[in-house]
Amino acid sequence: MDQIDHRRQEVQQIVKNACDQLNAEGVDARNYVEQLAWLFFLKAFDEAESRREQEASFNDTPYERRLGGEFAWSRWAKDTDHPDEMLEFVDGKLWIKLTSPDPTKGLGNDPLAQRFRRIFDNVRNYSRRGAGFAKVVQQVDKLRFSSETDVIVLSEIYEDLLKRVAADSAGYAGEFYTQRHIIRAMVQVVQPKSGERVYDPCFGTAGFLGEAADFVRKQSVLSSQQLYDLQHQTFYGNEIKPLTYLLGSMNMILHGIEGANLELVNTLEVHSHNVAEKDRYRVILANPPYGGKMAQELQTNFRVRSGATECLFLQHIMASLARGGRAAVIVPEGVLFRSGPDQKVRRELLEQFKLHTILSLPAGCFLPYTGVKTNVMFFDRTEDGSGTESVWYYDLTNDGFELKQTRKPVSGSQLPDFLAKWQERAVSENSWIVPIADIAAKEFDLSAKNPRKIDDYEHRPAMELVQSIKAKEARIVDLLDEIESLLELRQ
Repeated sequence: MDQIDHRRQEVQQIVKNACDQLNAEGVDARNYVEQLAWLFFLKAFDEAESRREQEASFNDTPYERRLGGEFAWSRWAKDTDHPDEMLEFVDGKLWIKLTSPDPTKGLGNDPLAQRFRRIFDNVRNYSRRGAGFAKVVQQVDKLRFSSETDVIVLSEIYEDLLKRVAADSAGYAGEFYTQRHIIRAMVQVVQPKSGERVYDPCFGTAGFLGEAADFVRKQSVLSSQQLYDLQHQTFYGNEIKPLTYLLGSMNMILHGIEGANLELVNTLEVHSHNVAEKDRYRVILANPPYGGKMAQELQTNFRVRSGATECLFLQHIMASLARGGRAAVIVPEGVLFRSGPDQKVRRELLEQFKLHTILSLPAGCFLPYTGVKTNVMFFDRTEDGSGTESVWYYDLTNDGFELKQTRKPVSGSQLPDFLAKWQERAVSENSWIVPIADIAAKEFDLSAKNPRKIDDYEHRPAMELVQSIKAKEARIVDLLDEIESLLELRQ
């Protein structure tokens, strides 16, 4: 842990130095985060190419860099003694190479080249002085996206980036960075396998897809065909924000997946309820945006119309899951109990899918982005189309981190206990089973209410009381939003 902490501090200092330099140049916070993102991407891609070049030399096979010669980061980024020429090269020749659809000028027309165009058509170089640009490049060049630390370092960079642009990246319908330990637990439950198509309809920094790629590789030694399929026919995702799309694309490349099928698109706008079975996915992992409002004209493609993005994303995931498929989706508390559209979607979910597990996460699990209480819903689409018989709940009160803005590590994480118990659906102090008949009798309310916990305020810890109050306040806000929506419909 000391080595990781040291590296984290190094990376944070590098980012701070680069941000300070851009700030001194008059670049505002949102723009310098974008600036750093594409520089990180090029540096990371260059390192990935260097690793592949070394691997190819060991096997005596040729490897041609996609960004080689003067276009390689390791070439132009070292020319800090000629800062004006460096800036001129990047703004002119390099940018044309990255964005031109002309194969004689650009990178070609394969999926990787298209991804570069999608990224660099949507970002820009905000540096206007060669000297200042060279200083920023020097800082970024200190980053090492090496094998044993790259995921940890990237996670920290992403977290810092999202904090800095919270008003932008978290502005559209509540996009939040999903913490790595939650992602890993979800991946371990759905267990993606080689040959299965894995989808995230709002992939963000690609945490779910990257962890799924690592999980598949660890399960067995893959054949050359399986490795090809893993590269090109396994990972799919949509993302609406160009900056976040850039971060996710970089993450997948660093996870060794160049051919992921990632689209820069609004998933809810392109949603179709009638998806052909061949176009569905065997595994879906997602933390959809929530708290946002969807315009009425964009709700027409959904069976159950709702202004709440979380309700629409859940419908999209249900429509996209293949027979025999497994899904793990993070939803805010309101999805489990609200009436109206949410209740209709819950009923459809219970009747047409096997909702086998609900992991109740503590309020504060997604700080510093939001204190909203959330849950992870795990459900399968059975081969015979059968529905839910019972739901196994696990009440997680300790995820291994303080439930404060700082989110410092603490002992006593219950995630290992959850993973040890979920498959056998063991009943314990923190877990219980509710039959479908009881859920239906309560108007399909799926709220996680631990029957072994007495609501005794006198003996409950202060932090738990605060969480409980926040959760109740969030529930009140959800109910008020629902009333507001009903009043709008009647006008």
